[in-house]
Amino acid sequence: MRNNLFSILCGLFFFLITFNFSVADEEDKLSSIQIIQSSELTIKTLLKNEDISNFREYISNCRGILIFPNVYEGGLLFGAKGGNGLLLIRKSEDEFSGPFFFSIGGLSVGFQIGVKKGRVVMTIMTNRGLKSVLKERVKFGVDVDAAVISEGVGYSAESTVRLADIYSFSDNSGLFIGGSLEGSYLQPRGDLNFSIHNKNFTASEIIKSNLLSQETKDLVELIKKIEK
Repeated sequence: MRNNLFSILCGLFFFLITFNFSVADEEDKLSSIQIIQSSELTIKTLLKNEDISNFREYISNCRGILIFPNVYEGGLLFGAKGGNGLLLIRKSEDEFSGPFFFSIGGLSVGFQIGVKKGRVVMTIMTNRGLKSVLKERVKFGVDVDAAVISEGVGYSAESTVRLADIYSFSDNSGLFIGGSLEGSYLQPRGDLNFSIHNKNFTASEIIKSNLLSQETKDLVELIKKIEK
């Protein structure tokens, strides 16, 4: 009798553990798809922003694209900033791999009230910038040079390599990301990557990968249209 009860309890425990993992995996998958779909709207929104200079040229000449559909900043005396997004890597003129998911965040000190939200796109212009992004955790201004694009800033391949590895575009200049990237960081989201690719990646595997998920194909087609 005791053995039967023990077996039933073990079976119930195993079922609950398996069920919880299954629910978590499904939530990760839904979150990943939502980020992908929202990334299309982010690109379209920034394209319509007349205050952003030469957005198309930066995308056409980039080595990779980081897209964050929702970046939040808020606080009182201490501020917190963060959001989730994805990376697409250019393999050739018309081919991309991805998506590879990342979170962006940071802390700040100073008087601030309320919460702000905006969309952000970062164009990675150099191989150095791409390799830096793929570290376990990368800090802007320390591990990689980044610049925020404002009205009147033009593009040239030579100046891009010299001035910054990454350029940031935002639909809300009031956001921290629209003013300064100093102190902000990027970090991989292995859970979201696994939900789409069923695989955990190392940095070198991400660079070498030619995987493009089915869910991302519409986003890539949008980027190709921008380039043309």
